[in-house]
Amino acid sequence: MTVLSKAQIYRGIQGLNRYRTELDSLDGFLKSNPKEFKRLFDELETVQMANKDKTLKAILHVFQGSFHYYSNRMNAASVSFDKAMAVSREIGNDQIFRTAKIRKIFTDEYKKTKYQMAKEMEEIYVDSYNKRDTINMLYSLNGLGIFYGDMDSVSLSLKIFYEALQLADRSENMYEKGFILNNLGLIKYDLGALDSAYSDFSQCLKIGLKYKNVSLEGIARQNLGLYYMRIDSVGKAREEYHKVLKIGREFGYTLYELSSMTNLATLEMSEGNAEASDSLGEMALKIAKEGGILYSVANIYLGRTYYKMQTNKYDEALQMLDSVLAYAEYAPYSEVMPPYYHLRYRVYEEKGDYKKAFEYYKEKVAVDDSLDKIGDSKLLAELQFRYDDEKKERIRSIEENKLKLQIKQGEVDMATFRQKVIILIAVFLAIIFLIVILYFKLKQKSDNLFSYTIANKLEEERGRIARDLHDGLGQSLIILKNKFHHLKVSDDKSIQQLDDNFSEVIEEVRSISRSLIPPELRRLGLKQAIVSMMEDIEKSTGMIVTTELDVLSDFKFEEHQSIRIYRIIQELCTNSVKHSGATSIKLEAIKGEEGNLLFVFQDNGSGLDLEKWKSARNSVGFKSIQQRLKYLNGSIKVEKPKTGFKVEVNIPAAL
Repeated sequence: MTVLSKAQIYRGIQGLNRYRTELDSLDGFLKSNPKEFKRLFDELETVQMANKDKTLKAILHVFQGSFHYYSNRMNAASVSFDKAMAVSREIGNDQIFRTAKIRKIFTDEYKKTKYQMAKEMEEIYVDSYNKRDTINMLYSLNGLGIFYGDMDSVSLSLKIFYEALQLADRSENMYEKGFILNNLGLIKYDLGALDSAYSDFSQCLKIGLKYKNVSLEGIARQNLGLYYMRIDSVGKAREEYHKVLKIGREFGYTLYELSSMTNLATLEMSEGNAEASDSLGEMALKIAKEGGILYSVANIYLGRTYYKMQTNKYDEALQMLDSVLAYAEYAPYSEVMPPYYHLRYRVYEEKGDYKKAFEYYKEKVAVDDSLDKIGDSKLLAELQFRYDDEKKERIRSIEENKLKLQIKQGEVDMATFRQKVIILIAVFLAIIFLIVILYFKLKQKSDNLFSYTIANKLEEERGRIARDLHDGLGQSLIILKNKFHHLKVSDDKSIQQLDDNFSEVIEEVRSISRSLIPPELRRLGLKQAIVSMMEDIEKSTGMIVTTELDVLSDFKFEEHQSIRIYRIIQELCTNSVKHSGATSIKLEAIKGEEGNLLFVFQDNGSGLDLEKWKSARNSVGFKSIQQRLKYLNGSIKVEKPKTGFKVEVNIPAAL
């Protein structure tokens, strides 16, 4: 069976040409067919040991590390890349060393910030440029484009990708050009520039067809299918997914076969074909297990758990969750464990085992909190690293200037010695004065950047989770509900009860999604979003909620300003619901004499000690309110009524 190469990481390396056919196949199997990859890898490893070929040994370590990376075994991948670097250093092969180093950087995602990884990738790019190592120049540019895109430096990311495209054209590396076009299109797709993304995906497809590279063709068609789904061209999307499925089956790309099955299942679900969607999902699970694509299995079992819950098969649901846990090690922790603990506690809650339900609910909260802290720590570390890096550059610059002054001082005439000393002192004092001014400006800029970045990253993560709930769990529940409607059951009372249960769970998922990123903000504005949130609180808690928000119609805010105001109100409500023991909440919006907006929030709970709130080590809520108000140039005032808790939030009209 012929498998065309994906990315020829061994191109131009002396001594590997005689293995070209085998390495092409090994490269093709890398992400598509784990079983075939292992078989061919073992054969090549046997050849390597027989021939004592260290060049082949080094490149096989690179392939092995890449295989572990795609299987989400980061530690094992890092070890393999270290071995590749050690062997390549021993034989003096700089190209393999740089190739392994580039891939090792990607394994440090959970250990380093994106900024640190980008700095290391820049060093490899410079080294590759100096050594005229074109293939690693392309790989390092691609990595830089990805890292800066992840850091929201979109303009810089696009600039890097366009530079990589020009290099690929000049060096006639057509596969790499197609791969970069695909990544460029994905960034534009995420930005909503759909027409431009479509153009990049189409160019990638043309390259794949022209050079008969089915790997590029599969990537391009898969993303074109996503594009057509987004613009509601379901027929064209189905056509592209079926072509990807054909590629997967014909050329042994199991990963393409699995992804096309999953995408087709989603498509059938969107069309209301619940049975067809469920059948495709079962086939996807079988393909994932038999093909050794284990990182996708846990998520498939999570979807099946929902089905078992809705049919009251709680013991089977727990068995499904046991399977999720068994395969969780192959998938990213943050994608699997939060829904796992959530479903555990829901199953026991439905069974009436409230003790276990409470235990797993605590586990769920602990996992959510740990992920939040990890995210905040990474952001803080990234900002600190940037600041320290800039500080070191300034210190080096100052030291160079001082050295130049000292050299110049030694060359002056003795007659002007005192005059030069006075000048030197004046210059030194001026530098110190400038440093002091620069320090406070940079500190203020760093503080503002920290507040702005933290807020944006939190909202981005909320949006991602909301989309996952809506497009993943929510849609899966709709599939199950539609499938339930096709069942022929004579017990009308049971049918109605189950249908009500479906609706309640679907509404709960929608409620969680709305709380993470309220859709009303874009569609209906700030006032309706807050009203909707307060109504949800009243329905879910039984508290008496009163709102007077008519004056909000007089204010116009940008979307990023509205969402910060919304989060401030949400944080105050969360504090009252969780900690105050209140039975009623009142929120009033007032237009001040100077045209400012004043929110008055009050509950009838146990009250709050402001100093303890401010000084509490884990007072994330108060700090988040302060950070958002700092961005809005607003202020907060907490009063101490006889009962309950009262706070005034003042937001200037001109933001």
